[in-house]
Amino acid sequence: MPAPKTPYQPYADVHKETHGPGDARPTALKVIQDCGMIGKLTDKTIAITGCSAGIGIETARALYEAGAKLILTARDMAKLNSNIDGIVTNAKHNKNGTRPIAVKLDLTSLASTREGAEQIKEHANNNLNILIENAGIMAVPYEKTADGFEMHMGVNHFGHFLLFQMLKPLLLESAKKSGTASRVITVSSQGHSLSTIRFDDMHWNKDPDSYHKFSGYGQSKTANVYLASSIDRHYSSAGITGLSLHPGGILDTALGRHMTPEDWAVFGPLEQFQPVLKNCEQGAATTVWAAVSPYFEGKNGGRYLSDVGEADPLPSGHSVAAAGYAKHAYDEQAEEKLWKLSYEAVGLQED
Repeated sequence: MPAPKTPYQPYADVHKETHGPGDARPTALKVIQDCGMIGKLTDKTIAITGCSAGIGIETARALYEAGAKLILTARDMAKLNSNIDGIVTNAKHNKNGTRPIAVKLDLTSLASTREGAEQIKEHANNNLNILIENAGIMAVPYEKTADGFEMHMGVNHFGHFLLFQMLKPLLLESAKKSGTASRVITVSSQGHSLSTIRFDDMHWNKDPDSYHKFSGYGQSKTANVYLASSIDRHYSSAGITGLSLHPGGILDTALGRHMTPEDWAVFGPLEQFQPVLKNCEQGAATTVWAAVSPYFEGKNGGRYLSDVGEADPLPSGHSVAAAGYAKHAYDEQAEEKLWKLSYEAVGLQED
């Protein structure tokens, strides 16, 4: 799927001059309101991974106000249930909505991912319209998952690849029954610009000492982009739209918990990025826009989004905080190679 020649950017004006978290850029709830979706998604079921902290919670909070049935996942069930309490208690519009369902899902383990997928299917009750693959890790030291994947790739890509494949029949059937496309949204980041897919040694098996945490993270974020594009290419004609996105620079999440002072110093003084940083409510806005905007109803899939719009190419000499896509983000040959490789890695046969 090629990049759009004229990116659709409905919120471009408020992104021209930014003033840091809480400025005029839209929040997830504002997007719901702008799209006229308050209380309008009562017939939709949405599953969201990574709802123990950060933008996953704010994504769920906004979609709850739209009236959707939510199935939320995390590794830490105590945190997840506490967050669900907060979503229900603090709802502004959906005062009597159905309580979101909590499902334990640990993406470091394919076995746990399979178990979580089965629970999602059970709770979905034959209807799943949107899958938001939001969970992720960043800048972790070299480590392998239970299945032998480098940790970033295991959690950010292979776990989510398996989850989609297990939920795919339900997403396809739900699209057919509803007459509207199902959507799969992968939360990538501008970090995808840090690395292409290392097909020759994806897990640093040949030389573990050469591992670099930002290369690991960057590779996995490119994989997020490729997964969404592959989903759209393979299944858009059958009713599934795939989208990927950059949520923005957000500090008040758990994503950077593995970052050391030395890691942060690589990017220079934090003050220089302050104007473009977002809070979690703003960081969830692009995800929610991808989930509810009529612009993506059965069309315009396979796109990489940022700042609540379709992204432009990254400019040359861009900063780490810039929004946009790297040249390798739209590469059908690499997408397909990773797609086929991923089937084998998680033990599935390609359709």
